Amino acid sequence: MATSKRLRDAFSFQETAKILGISPKKLESICQFFDDDTDDEWELIEGEFFEYEPGQAQSRRFYEEGVMAIAKYLEEKEGGSILAKIREFFTHHRARVTRTLVKRRIIQVTQDRSAIEIRGNLIFLQQRSVVSVLGTNGKGMAGTIRRIQEESAGLEGAEGLEMGVHFDDFEGKDQRHWSQRGIVRLAKTMNEKGRITKARKAWVKAVADVAEDCFESQRKLLESHESRVKATKDRVRQRALRKGGSGCAVSGCRPSPLDKQPIELEAHHLFDASSRPDLAAYEDNLIVISQNIHQNFHKWIGAKPCEPKDFIDYLLRNEMSYFDGPPSTRKQKEKKLEKLMNRLELLQARFEGNQLLY
Repeated sequence: MATSKRLRDAFSFQETAKILGISPKKLESICQFFDDDTDDEWELIEGEFFEYEPGQAQSRRFYEEGVMAIAKYLEEKEGGSILAKIREFFTHHRARVTRTLVKRRIIQVTQDRSAIEIRGNLIFLQQRSVVSVLGTNGKGMAGTIRRIQEESAGLEGAEGLEMGVHFDDFEGKDQRHWSQRGIVRLAKTMNEKGRITKARKAWVKAVADVAEDCFESQRKLLESHESRVKATKDRVRQRALRKGGSGCAVSGCRPSPLDKQPIELEAHHLFDASSRPDLAAYEDNLIVISQNIHQNFHKWIGAKPCEPKDFIDYLLRNEMSYFDGPPSTRKQKEKKLEKLMNRLELLQARFEGNQLLY
């Protein structure tokens, strides 16, 4: 049996009949005709024109080549201009698929909040991610920027690249960032002036067509997400502060007007919010601890994204004094530590490598 080419578009039997404008019963009879006579010019080759549905030897999925072969047969046998209609369908279909893939790429590169900067209604994306969105490389990006600069210098009224609008350099960031307006400008130039393949032209044209709307949707989603994260952190912190609340989950301390040095409680993400945005607004992923412990933990862990297991390691290496004490309280404190470790280990096991779906 031929190896299925799963990376290719494949249309179900029902979809193929609909595309061809015929009934499934008629499509079945055409396939039977193709299969019965191996000596005629009409043949559907498995792996080249169609594949079988997994586990269903009698149910086919057709590639573009298979649909076009049947359309050619119908046109020759029944007349009409079905081939032109099918070619037009596939032209629009490929464009629609490409636009959807571009949207997916934009969604992927905007998941890491640390890699983007939001300024007003513009999302600025780091250059390495822009290269990914455009499907190019550093050399292609540099060439496109040069063409835009030359064009804007030589043609009156030609749009150049404006800092703060198309691109920007942010303090503390090691890469230039580009906004959706800048990405669209780059994509249009690559499509119109770039020496690239037809497939690449189709891709950058799709970027130019959908980037602004897609980035705007992502901006609204990100801002909504950040509002939900803040509300969740505030809710968890207030619960720990109120009468009967836990206070700091490690020290048990809580703010008091009698304190010479007021204690601040903060909500800490056990799975880092930047690496696990899916858990950023999830209450069980937050632990309320004193500002001092929070700061010390992040100094200890450094720049890498943290996980619950890291907080346990930090406690065992640095904060065990909070769980010591005289014999009268030691057992209670040991149980508190055991309960805390159970909670964190359960969170680690539940979500390590697993995304939370809302």
